Amino acid sequence: MDKNQELYYDEINSLRKFRAKIETHAIYKEDLDAFSDEYEELVAQAKVITRVSDRLQKKLDNANMQIREQNEEIKDKNVQLADTVTQLAKAKVGRKASTILLTVAVVLFILEQVFLEPIIDQFFDTQFISLGVLGVLFLIIKFSEGALESYFMNREKKKILENEKNNTLDVSKS
Repeated sequence: MDKNQELYYDEINSLRKFRAKIETHAIYKEDLDAFSDEYEELVAQAKVITRVSDRLQKKLDNANMQIREQNEEIKDKNVQLADTVTQLAKAKVGRKASTILLTVAVVLFILEQVFLEPIIDQFFDTQFISLGVLGVLFLIIKFSEGALESYFMNREKKKILENEKNNTLDVSKS
């Protein structure tokens, strides 16, 4: 016998007895009064159960709504976090690329002044060629900066993806 049948065993048994009395035409006023009282009690119990169920459903609906709101908030925070991480990575990469290129620029400037400048002065009478060489070096360094930043940014993205992949694997193992 399952729990639902146990729960209503007395009521079902009472209903069977009442129907048996109807079939045999052996119904008395006391039987009708008893059956009416049992029915009234069942209706009162059903009202209580319905109220409790309605309150529980309302609490559940409110909890689900809060969960949805919190999930939306978490999604928004994750987007903000991803943007912040990207901005930090760009700043880090930009600083790294600038440092490298500044070092290269200083070395190239020194090399140009020490080795190339005397050769230019020996063969040419004008300073414009030396300035032109410095301008070309500046342009090469300036355009190399973007390429170097892109290279470092791609490396950062790969690191982030590997970390996420490792974290996902660690979580799934748990």
